[in-house]
Amino acid sequence: MSKALSAVVSALLLIVITIGILSVVTPWMYELVTTTTNSTGSTTAQQIMCRNAGLELDSNYGYYGVDWNFTGNGTDWLKARIENTGNIDMWGFSFELTLLSSSGDEIMHYGLTNSTEVTASVPLRPSRSAIISANITEDINSSIHTLKAVKVLNSVCDGVAPSLSV
Repeated sequence: MSKALSAVVSALLLIVITIGILSVVTPWMYELVTTTTNSTGSTTAQQIMCRNAGLELDSNYGYYGVDWNFTGNGTDWLKARIENTGNIDMWGFSFELTLLSSSGDEIMHYGLTNSTEVTASVPLRPSRSAIISANITEDINSSIHTLKAVKVLNSVCDGVAPSLSV
């Protein structure tokens, strides 16, 4: 009789332990599945939206769409005329410069001089163009640094970034 009672107690204990583990693991699994699903859904929506995005440098402006002044006297600037060739609004532009120096390639990032140039509330609409500009705060002396490439980045679609190799 005590062997039968011991088997029943063991089975009940096993059920209680299983329920206890499930009560801890279930909320964690639910949170993991929900977060992964939401993240995947927003990433997919972003990728679909960005398939209709397009930016180009306007080759009729400056040097194939880019103009700059790197004199090294503290008033350096960079400008680009970009055209929205896609079907969605674009904003949040910045520049990525690749400079060649004696120590090799240097990559520098610059935000726009005027933060109201192209924003989420005033985006660059499809079929429109804009001149964006940045003041260069570092001393980029043309005798020390050579501009190698300019890339225009945006905060809407990472993969849409026109660039110019100089």
